[in-house]
Amino acid sequence: MPAKPIADAFVPWPRSNHPPSYRDAMYVPTRGEAVGAGALLSKRYEPLTLRSWVVTVVVITLLGLAVGIEVSLALSNKKGGFVTPPQNVFTHVSPRFLTAFFPTLLVAGLLLIWQSSDRSYRELQPYIVLARGNVTAAEGLLANYSGLSVWSTIANSLKFRHYLILLSTITTLLGSLLQPLAGSVIQAEQLPSTTNGIFIQSTKTLGVVSDESTLAAFLAAAGFADAAVFHSLPDPPFIHGGWSIAEFAIPSAPVLNGTLSVNTTSIETAVNCEVPQTFNLTALGSGNFSIQATTSGGCGGNVTFDPDSTTSGTQYGVVALENCGSDDIEFQPVMFWFFHRKADDIQTPQAAGVFCNPTISALNVMATVDLNNNSIISVTTLSAVTSSNNVTGAPQNGRAFNSLKFPPSNDTFVTARATAIPSGVSGSIFRFASQPPHGLQQTFDDPNGFLRITEQVYTQHLSISAKSVYFVAAPSTVSASMTSLTPHLVIDALPAHALSVVLTFIGFSALFLHIVHSRQRRRFFLAASPGSIAHIISMTAHARFGEKLYPYDDDETLARKLAGLNFGLDPRTGAVVADRHLGPVAAPAGAVTPFTVTPYTEAELRPRPSITTVGESTFVPGYGRAFDEKRARIKDNSSAFSGGLSAFSGGSSTFGGGSSAFGEGSNTYGGGASAYDEGSSSHLGEGSSLLSSDQPEESQESQDMRQLPAYSSDLEAQNGRLFVPIDEKRGRVRDITSAGGNSSRSRSPESQSDVNENVPLIQG
Repeated sequence: MPAKPIADAFVPWPRSNHPPSYRDAMYVPTRGEAVGAGALLSKRYEPLTLRSWVVTVVVITLLGLAVGIEVSLALSNKKGGFVTPPQNVFTHVSPRFLTAFFPTLLVAGLLLIWQSSDRSYRELQPYIVLARGNVTAAEGLLANYSGLSVWSTIANSLKFRHYLILLSTITTLLGSLLQPLAGSVIQAEQLPSTTNGIFIQSTKTLGVVSDESTLAAFLAAAGFADAAVFHSLPDPPFIHGGWSIAEFAIPSAPVLNGTLSVNTTSIETAVNCEVPQTFNLTALGSGNFSIQATTSGGCGGNVTFDPDSTTSGTQYGVVALENCGSDDIEFQPVMFWFFHRKADDIQTPQAAGVFCNPTISALNVMATVDLNNNSIISVTTLSAVTSSNNVTGAPQNGRAFNSLKFPPSNDTFVTARATAIPSGVSGSIFRFASQPPHGLQQTFDDPNGFLRITEQVYTQHLSISAKSVYFVAAPSTVSASMTSLTPHLVIDALPAHALSVVLTFIGFSALFLHIVHSRQRRRFFLAASPGSIAHIISMTAHARFGEKLYPYDDDETLARKLAGLNFGLDPRTGAVVADRHLGPVAAPAGAVTPFTVTPYTEAELRPRPSITTVGESTFVPGYGRAFDEKRARIKDNSSAFSGGLSAFSGGSSTFGGGSSAFGEGSNTYGGGASAYDEGSSSHLGEGSSLLSSDQPEESQESQDMRQLPAYSSDLEAQNGRLFVPIDEKRGRVRDITSAGGNSSRSRSPESQSDVNENVPLIQG
């Protein structure tokens, strides 16, 4: 079939201001072209932790925790912590472990999510940079944030001004503080806790006992006072200083440092002791001595004694002031007197005396009991007792027993007790006075020495006597409150504030990074996770610059081979492209996907319509270069045909899978030429031979090890060529043009093997 003239369809391609580049030699079909127009569009790949709903939940959780910690700290300070059950429900687990484990577990989940987000930011950063276009290999292809340490990441982000990566890394570093802070923010402490509204059983009420005349209660009190001095005993239960508390039932449940406050009645005893206004010691005949003393109120006391009646030569006792106050001896004031001889050469006699006038008051009080030993530790006065009773009313009328002097009795036991009681109390005071470091003499030399001791011992004797004498059995219910040390969860201020600040910073940082990074991600399209080798190959498989690289190249070699090239992402397909002396790749308006582009962008970015057959070449009017669909190569036909028609002679030309050979004979662009279609017996593949059989043999090893020439040589070799076919296997541009502009394309086999080795790989 005669060749079809193509001169009318040919319009010379206007010479570009820049030489051909790798990008001019690459064409990746869109999904619609590859699998049909009706194919479903691929979804944009987006890491789970970078999705808007995940970021929203995480940010709200972070900020909510920060606010919750501050609120909990305020409540903890106000309430003294949060009460927990006294018994640990986890019997085999330490409370300290629980208070540290659960808060740490909570923030650990948030930290894992953020670390995943940070890892995604690092993985996607090279694609964000490439989407801008016109970037160097160091900033784009060689960038490897996911494989760098924290400090290297910070250094590279500062070097290339990747401030989002810098902020994400700093946020991750601060996130490492979340677990130690969360583990120390809650403390388990034993703090006082008060339980109100408790009612207990009271067993006594005000009233003078009926057997007080037996003096058994007074003798017991004197005995305890003597034992307390001798053994340094504290006050017995329901006695606190001068307070005598009505007895009540004390709960027996074990508590930690618990106290019970009870609203009850009590008798307050005041001894009202003073030193004598006048005091005289007179030596009488026969070795006797007499003491005469008066009070500030004019009451006087007299006593005569024989110090030689004792082996120690000391004497002590107590007498009632019969002429001062009541006529009843049991209610009269008393005078304590003490005598000894000074340890000098003449054994100078010394004496001392103390006057006491006891009184009582019936009061409603709040008595606090230590539940560890059932002792009264404090008494708070509430009000005076106004209820009718025979202590403040008749016959006692509020008078206080002096608990030392009693009316005569015919009962020998009572008489013996009446003798023992004053002797025991005064003897206790005298024994107490001899306990200072310098002994009894130190107390006698002190003007108020016996006064302080007498007040202490006599008060205890009167209080114990009052508890037994002024209260009678009468069960009743009284209100109470219990305070004990119970486990509390306390928010520690310092780690709480620090944790709140870190959570707030991470929350706002995550929100800011998501907003800015999501906008940057719209500039490119990823159909799969960027971490797999297959995905990386899919983005660079059609970029010829990859054939310059070998798997045994180290980082320095890779950087040297890629030096001088600028890289970007094709906004039509998302593939990685390499350009030289070109500006940034302009992305279409709106969201960029490799499958949805505007008609204008498609016309600008897609190579021109192709030649489908060798015999019948088709050229679109207005375009000077045609696209070989099989070879994916744009051919410059600006000077291919002189006079409108030119033919290839010298044999059939078959472009197989990676091989190129020119056979003998002639092959014109006519109807009889074999078509270049998908069904051709010679497909573009990896198995084809490098050259035709007529070419000189060359080992595969020498071919693979051959270094590629500089990119500038490639540009010079292509500049002005009529037709630049590509050796698919060797990736070399073969120069088949002759010196003359109108030469035919015939070559001998020898000339066919003369491949220009100074031209680098170009994407086919």
